[in-house]
Parts: sequence; structure tokens; C-alpha cells
Amino acid sequence: MPLLVFALLVLVCAGGYAALRSAYHDAKDRRDLSDLTRSSPWPAEELLVPDDLPRSGVVGWLDRLGLDIAYDLRTRDGREVPVVWQQHQPAPDGSLADGVDCGVRTIHVCTDAGDGLTLVVTRDTDNSDPATALYLFAGDQVLSVSVQGPDPVTVDDLRAPLTRTHHPSDGELLALLRRPGHQTDWS
Repeated sequence: MPLLVFALLVLVCAGGYAALRSAYHDAKDRRDLSDLTRSSPWPAEELLVPDDLPRSGVVGWLDRLGLDIAYDLRTRDGREVPVVWQQHQPAPDGSLADGVDCGVRTIHVCTDAGDGLTLVVTRDTDNSDPATALYLFAGDQVLSVSVQGPDPVTVDDLRAPLTRTHHPSDGELLALLRRPGHQTDWS
């Protein structure tokens, strides 16, 4: 009988420990998500991410300008090209604070790609590296995907990450933004 009581006591303690540990991790996830999304121009539920993000090699960061995601985009011809995907707020004049300005015609060529998309090609000049970007202007936000360097990409390769997006779950957002060892001020 004492052995049975001891076994039950061990099971109750182990179950209690598991529940407390789970509650601790859930609370830490909520604190970290709040900390990591605090400076966003939009609430977490309004953030978007591309549908076809790879499972590894994806890095994201979020600040007062918006969300940036760096990853390797698989093109239609099977290559993997490094891109930066962004969800940003445009300036009052419609330009981006840290993006390409189509008004500078000597460096950039802007082309209407249809469906609200603008293709921007930056030439290799003294003050800029070659780049290709596709922008989708939608009200209080601009979605963009850009390729630095001379990697040839098609409009269709860049269109998919802008037109096939979803609102990430809290877990997806944490996996994207939280670095190993992340500590909030209160954790």
C-alpha cells in the first residue's frame, strides 16, 4: 500500500510539474510575441507573410517601418534566389522610407506590371547595386519582394510571394521573429 501511495504521489507531482512548465512556456511565448511586435505599425493579426516560405533559412524582423523577411525564393526554373520580402507603410507621398523611389529615373526603371504591381529595376551605377523588385501598393501598406544583384528573376517569380499571403499564427510569428536566447525585459 505505501508503494501505491508513493507512485500516485509521484504521478501527481509529475503532472503538476508538466502543467506548470507548459503554463510557463505559454506565458513566455505571449510576453515574447508582445515584445517582438510592440513597434509594429499594425497589430499582429494584420501582419502578412508569404504562403510558400521555406521551413528553414528564414529570418524576419519587425520595426516601426514594418515587417521584413529574408529567405531563398525558389524560381520557376528551380533556382533558389535570396530575396527580401517586406510589408511596410508608405510615406505620405507614396514612397517607401527605405525602399526604391521611382522618381529617380536615372537609376531606376519602373514598369506597371498590372494588378496594382510595379516592377522596379535598379541599374548598376556608382551608388547602387543592381536589383529587381516588385511592389504591391494597397492602402496603408506596401508589399514588396526584391532581389539584390544580377540574379535574373521573372515578374511571375516575384508575383507569387506578394499575391499569395496569409496572416501568420502566433507560433509562425514567433518562429520568424524570435532568435535563440531571446529575452524580454521581464523574462
